[in-house]
Amino acid sequence: MPRFQTVEQVLAAVQAHFRPEKAGDAAVVGHLHIAGEGGGDWTLRIAEGRLTITHGAPENPDAMRLEASREVFLALANGELDATKAYFSGKVRFKGSLRQAYSLMDLFRLSQEDRDG
Repeated sequence: MPRFQTVEQVLAAVQAHFRPEKAGDAAVVGHLHIAGEGGGDWTLRIAEGRLTITHGAPENPDAMRLEASREVFLALANGELDATKAYFSGKVRFKGSLRQAYSLMDLFRLSQEDRDG
């Protein structure tokens, strides 16, 4: 079964499945820090009904932040690891409002079909 192999593939799918009609007046900056080979830092910004993803950390130190290893991140994206279990087991670290993060999930439609190519 094909699946996401790189962080970039996951981010491309996230970008492609952003639902601007659901964004409304949301204004959010997030920082994705993926450790290990194939990892790095990305800034995700939602503003004016648009999502932009850029390589590098945001300038705002108060941005929501998600940290995980490349392996854990890909397992989450591929549906092989439960996000709640990963968070409570320390495999994923998050800084910011979990409530806000969960509310943002409705802005995306990412299904098993996307993972399968």
